[in-house]
Amino acid sequence: MLACPVYNLAALTQSRFHGDKKTMPITYLTRHLLMAMLLLLFSNAALAGCQTRFLVGWLDWKPYQVWHNDKVAGMDIELLKVIMNAAGCRYELTKVPWERTMRYIKSGDLDLALGASKTAERSEWAYFSEPYRREIMALFVRRDEYTKWSAAQNFEQLAGLNPRVMALRGAYYGSTWNQIKDRFFVHQLNKYEQLIQMLGVQRTDVVLTDLYNGKVLIKELGLERDITTLDWNASDDDIHMMFSKATVNPDDIRLIDEAIRQLRQSGTLQQIIDRYR
Repeated sequence: MLACPVYNLAALTQSRFHGDKKTMPITYLTRHLLMAMLLLLFSNAALAGCQTRFLVGWLDWKPYQVWHNDKVAGMDIELLKVIMNAAGCRYELTKVPWERTMRYIKSGDLDLALGASKTAERSEWAYFSEPYRREIMALFVRRDEYTKWSAAQNFEQLAGLNPRVMALRGAYYGSTWNQIKDRFFVHQLNKYEQLIQMLGVQRTDVVLTDLYNGKVLIKELGLERDITTLDWNASDDDIHMMFSKATVNPDDIRLIDEAIRQLRQSGTLQQIIDRYR
C-alpha cells in the first residue's frame, strides 16, 4: 500500500505573515481546496491497497487473448491492464487451457480468469466482477448447408434437425443452451481453432463459439467463402472477471469494480473494445 502523508489540518488552515507573526484565516475556497487534496491523497492510497498479487490465466482466444510479438496481447489483455492500473492492483499472466482454468480458480491455483460468464454453479466457488464487456455466442455452419440449418430459428427447432454440434470444453453458451443441450450430439474440443477446422472439413454441422473469435479464425484459415453464421445467436450476455474464493479478498474486488464503473462511464473500456470490432 502506498504511504499516505499525514498533515496537520490546523496548520494547513492558517497562513502566517513572517514579518509581524500575525495569523490570518485562509479563505473558504482555499480551505475546501486543501480538504479536496487530502481526500484525493487518501483515495489514491486506498486504490493502491490490493492485498492480492493476482495470478491471471490466459489462453489463445483471438481477438481477446493472443500471443503476439513475444507478449500476451488482445482485447481482454488491454482491458485487464487499464482496469488493474486504475484499481492499483498488481498481476502476472500464465497460460492455462480454459477447462483447467475452471479447476484452478476453484482450487485457488489461479486468482483471476478473464472473459467469464456468471453462473449459479460457478458462483459457489468464484466471485465475479462488474461486467466489463458483452459476449455473443453464435452458431457457425457451412455455407452450402445454410438453407438446411437456417430452417431452425431456435434451439428447439434445431434439435429436431439432428445436427452434429461442436463446442469448447468447459465453455458456457447461455441458459437456453444449458437447458436443451442434452438433446444434441455434442463433441467437445479443447481449442477454438479446432472447432472451425472441423467445420471446414465437414466433421461437424454446427459450431458454437464467440462471434468475433469465430470470424477471426475463419479469416485466418481462409474459410470465408465456406463458413457463415445463422441469423440467431445462442446467447448475448455480460462478461466478467472471475476470482477464486479460495485466495481473493472481496475488498480487492470492490476496488476493481469501482475501476470498471469509472472506466465504463468515461468511455475508456468501449474505446478499447471498438478497436477490435
